[in-house]
Amino acid sequence: MIQLIKVVNILYELLQKYVKHKISSKMPSSLYQSFREQLVQNLEPAVCQHLFRVYACMTLACAAAAAGSIVHLAGLWSAGLLSWLLQLAACVALFQIPPSGDNRALRLGLLLATGALTGHLLGLTVEYALVVDPGIVVTGLAGTTVSFACLSLSALLARRGSFLLLGAVLSNMMALLLVMVLGNLFLQSWFVHKISLYLAMAAMLGFVLLDTQLIVEDFRQGNEDYVVHSLKLFFCAVDIFRLLVSILIGKRSNSRTRTEHRD
Repeated sequence: MIQLIKVVNILYELLQKYVKHKISSKMPSSLYQSFREQLVQNLEPAVCQHLFRVYACMTLACAAAAAGSIVHLAGLWSAGLLSWLLQLAACVALFQIPPSGDNRALRLGLLLATGALTGHLLGLTVEYALVVDPGIVVTGLAGTTVSFACLSLSALLARRGSFLLLGAVLSNMMALLLVMVLGNLFLQSWFVHKISLYLAMAAMLGFVLLDTQLIVEDFRQGNEDYVVHSLKLFFCAVDIFRLLVSILIGKRSNSRTRTEHRD
């Protein structure tokens, strides 16, 4: 694990040099200067290095989640209550262990374990999507990647703290969503279920903006725990993928039902 962290730092330095060379060689000088000034104005070099570590750890967690889903889909270990309990235990342990140089490898291992178990549970949704239409999974992955990347870049390039005001709005949205979900347990309304899915999707997209700027501000306040920061963004991405796949499954099922009624 320690060697892996060293490799991440080396890759960050190489990526910095590569991107700087490519952008300066392909972009017009005025556009490049404008982009660079905006980036430097919003993010200090230390913040950029921290964000690289955050997104590198998040990428590793996503890879572990993919492996966990494959384990379920291959029938090696079916997801269930045990998977959820192990995921909860790994996540709680990660938050309880303080960040330090001595336990860095342990915390990174807990991050990967949380990612793998999250993906293992996500395999249930993926399995159902593959039955309905295999293209749903590909569309969900592409949509999640594009939306997450665009929102993260928007949060990083926006004025400092401009999206922190979303906290109150998102809290109200989550409270409303909770009421809708609990009420729908008795109403059993398809319309309320649909509205709750889109409302949850909007909330998760907003949390990407909020959490990205919170991570930057948290680092500026002295918190350099990039493992926990990456876990927060990882859960945002997982929720976006799960909700997007659920929405696509509903649309695909409705279109099939309409086709059958016509026939």
